[in-house]
Amino acid sequence: MKMSSEELNEFVAEIDRRGGPGSPDAARYYSDFEYVPTTHVDKSADPFSPEYLKQQLSLYRELSGRQLNQFANEHTSIDLPRHIAARNPYDHPEPTKLAIHLIRLNSALRLANGRRGAKLLDMGCGWGLSSELAAYLGFDVHAVDVNGDFIELVRARSQRLGLSIKTTKATFDQLIIKDRYDIVLFYECLHHAVTPWTLLEKMTQALTYRGKIAICGEPINEFWWSTWGLRLDPISVYCIRKHGWFESGWSKDFLIKCLDRCLLETKYIRADDPEIGPVVVASKDVALGAGWLARNSTMEGAELDESYIVVFGHTRIHFETSMGSKPKVLILHNFRLQPVRLTWWLDTGGPETIELPVGQTKLNLGPVDRGNTVCFRAESWIPADEIGNNDHRRLAFQISDIEGCELPEPIPPREELRDAFTMEWHKWWSARAKA
Repeated sequence: MKMSSEELNEFVAEIDRRGGPGSPDAARYYSDFEYVPTTHVDKSADPFSPEYLKQQLSLYRELSGRQLNQFANEHTSIDLPRHIAARNPYDHPEPTKLAIHLIRLNSALRLANGRRGAKLLDMGCGWGLSSELAAYLGFDVHAVDVNGDFIELVRARSQRLGLSIKTTKATFDQLIIKDRYDIVLFYECLHHAVTPWTLLEKMTQALTYRGKIAICGEPINEFWWSTWGLRLDPISVYCIRKHGWFESGWSKDFLIKCLDRCLLETKYIRADDPEIGPVVVASKDVALGAGWLARNSTMEGAELDESYIVVFGHTRIHFETSMGSKPKVLILHNFRLQPVRLTWWLDTGGPETIELPVGQTKLNLGPVDRGNTVCFRAESWIPADEIGNNDHRRLAFQISDIEGCELPEPIPPREELRDAFTMEWHKWWSARAKA
């Protein structure tokens, strides 16, 4: 069933006639569905570029038949009294399906490893199952959603159940962050963000030191796009056309790249059961590991080996991601039983020769950022010959981490600037009145 935009209204109507997207009859109807876009999307374009975003927004207008307006389009009307009184916020009749939600959420919250009383921001809380579970586990929960009915549902159920959950109605873009959170949770909602990389950067700024962003229940795939784009499966196309929802998806590499740009240390944890899906936990740590460094630089004369970058003696590392203006420190490791002589230099300065003692050394690079290159020329050795292991490579030393990477402070939103101006004006007026 190849489908074009002109046929989508009938496609939606036929699914509804057959009982809706979850019915067996509708599933048979769209089992061989394939959408054929008329909007051209250049898959080779920079996925972070305005041009690529513009193409995806054009595809959204083609699929939805309307302009993007998430306040208007992301609303879902619900029977509030029924769901407030129900055993669970979905009022879900099938325990197995509800259990899948709980397994995903419990996995993410366990891997985020938050303490009792930690502050958790539940972004796109929806029906509120994630907020209720987090509060039940002992977190201090702040739930955010664009849908006013969902926010009222969370507020009323938390009051009925005796759970302390703060609520805010806002879009992802309009939310003003005034607190700091130990955990920011995205469950089945990040794919509604039009530019998830800017939202994740905003959430990174809201994290406490060693705070974490936990992501689960999200559409991570490469079926239609190698980076990101609107999902073109029949259910997503149905939801985009009928409701105007923004239903995007991303590849694993693109999602990790978004988190890399936020200078977060990311773990991608696969589930044995594909129904559960992966959990992604990204931490705001003092150091970024060798994996982050390898993904965000071009290396010559070095390679990633599990949790270390192995330097082979004549090496260049060219940084390709903005890391902030603070001085950077590389954590070097010499596993030889004697010192290793090393000469290093930046493309911005001259060479320096040092001896790496056995063990760990912190190499102060000074202020380096995207576009800079650090070079090494070091004495090399063969571990199999000198310490009797099975490593026959001729190498010099290893790098485990880079420290000092930090996002610049964000520009305060206009509302905060206005509030700050008002406060300063009142202070000035009060001082003048007293004088």
